[in-house]
Amino acid sequence: MNNDVIKVSTVNTEVYERLRHQISTGEIPPGQKITIREIASKFGVSTMPVREGIRRLQAEGLLHFERRSVVVRKLSLEEVKQIFAIRYRLETLALEWAIQNITKNDIQDLAKILEEMNRKNISYIEWQQLNRKFHTSIYQYSNSKSLQKLIINIWDSVTPYMCIYSSTISSYKASQLEHLSILKLIEEKNLEELFKVLDQHLNQTREAIISALKK
Repeated sequence: MNNDVIKVSTVNTEVYERLRHQISTGEIPPGQKITIREIASKFGVSTMPVREGIRRLQAEGLLHFERRSVVVRKLSLEEVKQIFAIRYRLETLALEWAIQNITKNDIQDLAKILEEMNRKNISYIEWQQLNRKFHTSIYQYSNSKSLQKLIINIWDSVTPYMCIYSSTISSYKASQLEHLSILKLIEEKNLEELFKVLDQHLNQTREAIISALKK
């Protein structure tokens, strides 16, 4: 049975979300060409909702047209560097606003996410999804929907690369140690050290992506 076939009433939204998910997880990797008919056949829908989904993803900067083909946008090395610089600025601001609002119960909830990430035989997609959940859960405590939206948008532009190029066991272990440090520093409300760990955390991911793109 083809699990990709969509059988829901909100076809346009479902096609958009399914296609967006496959791009963001790297299932459809950066630089790959896709066709409207191919996606329509895969999802078991007409071409109309696919065209609408592609228009939305193009507006978000995830797809672009190239010689009559639809292509998943591929970032340059300079763009990757810029995105991580932007991430640092946005996420330090979110931490600054959030840290005073996070309670002991919130710390426990964040710790549970990290416990899930330590599961044996966890897939890289699951791990990346939980990684995103951990960070975005922290930023929600900033109580700024506008800031959260900016962070999510910038995450979305680089998430495919994180899934493809930062998925080794060693990178998981190093990231988890940093996650634990982040949680401890949040509990201590030590903003200065927290910024240093975040910078190290982002640099590690950025360098793994850049190194892979240079090959």
